[in-house]
Amino acid sequence: MNLEFIAQPDRRVGDTITDAIQKHGVPRELIIVSAFASLTTILRFKPSVEAVKSVGGEVRLVLGVDLGGTSREVLSEVATWGVPVIIVKNRKFGVTFHPKIYLMRWADRARLIVGSNNLTEGGLFRNYEAATQISFDLPADQSAWNGASAQLQRFLAPTGPVAHALTPDFLAVLLSLPEIPSESTARRKRGEGIPKIPSPPVFGYEPVPPAPKHPNTPIPRPAQRSVATPTAPARSQTSHADVLVIQLRLHHNGELLLSKKAALQNPTFFKWPFAGKAVPKKKGNPPYPQLVPDPIVDLTVFGEESAPVLTRTGFAVNTVYYESKKEIRITVSPLLQVMGRNALMVMVMRASDLPGRDYELVIHRPDSPEYQNWLDLCDQLMPGGGKVPRRFGWL
Repeated sequence: MNLEFIAQPDRRVGDTITDAIQKHGVPRELIIVSAFASLTTILRFKPSVEAVKSVGGEVRLVLGVDLGGTSREVLSEVATWGVPVIIVKNRKFGVTFHPKIYLMRWADRARLIVGSNNLTEGGLFRNYEAATQISFDLPADQSAWNGASAQLQRFLAPTGPVAHALTPDFLAVLLSLPEIPSESTARRKRGEGIPKIPSPPVFGYEPVPPAPKHPNTPIPRPAQRSVATPTAPARSQTSHADVLVIQLRLHHNGELLLSKKAALQNPTFFKWPFAGKAVPKKKGNPPYPQLVPDPIVDLTVFGEESAPVLTRTGFAVNTVYYESKKEIRITVSPLLQVMGRNALMVMVMRASDLPGRDYELVIHRPDSPEYQNWLDLCDQLMPGGGKVPRRFGWL
């Protein structure tokens, strides 16, 4: 038996699990216990789950639904896997189901990881986390393995009034509860998705490796709530997210190209269609639709250093729709000196939580350590755009 400690991000628990399966083959038993689970990370484990099932092995998931950390999409996805899934929640206020355990057993060995690592991209790859891994040689360590399994049985196979198997009927009940959020809302509750920028910075900066490229697994459509009361008709092409992540194109005159496709998906976010009219630069040209008044934004640009390379607060951005080219453009002239090519922007709607501001614009150049993490969230292509179309996504 061997005990070792895993200090993430120096060594990552997600990599440790993947490496163990690659080295020792498909385990005969796989049990995952987690307070929170993200859809992206659940889909990472799906091939392993299918592999264990294919050899007649045992798989079990034990997930918490406290604090809005596990979404409707996650519950709907794992319900299709054909493995036991147990949902745990104590109805008593202020009590949270919070363990994180990863158990793998082969014919001749077993591994048990217990730590602070939720079944999320942050928990297994990006966050600062600590975990203990115990390796057992079987059958030499069988007694120790049996003892460890017995002591953790409350979490590995929970029973009683706080635990419920995820049957189709119980899934329908969960999806009807307002406290079970969508994946985009759950991401914000887990502290993912919206950048938190101290101004001025009071902490240092340490680059953290991005999560590995996600396997090419189709992401399911968001699950719909099952509710007893009538609801408005669903609009499949409409998003209600309040954060846009988009690759940028900067014109020589300081105009940034946004996306008409994104505006059609989420008109409220863009205040679309624009009701004002821009004054043509050339006499005789037709006026273009313009957003009036100009949105007021806070602007931050990040490069390779921890400190921003540019900040502007209370900055007015002229926003126009060029009908002839079907392009939405905003004018941000200060970017000409600092942005360069292939940057992306995190555009956060701020009107409701920060009076006097319409948006927060956070731009990451390709040399920013956070660039790839944000780019991975861009799951839609914009039409046109040359040989490599630009991408965008909603949070």
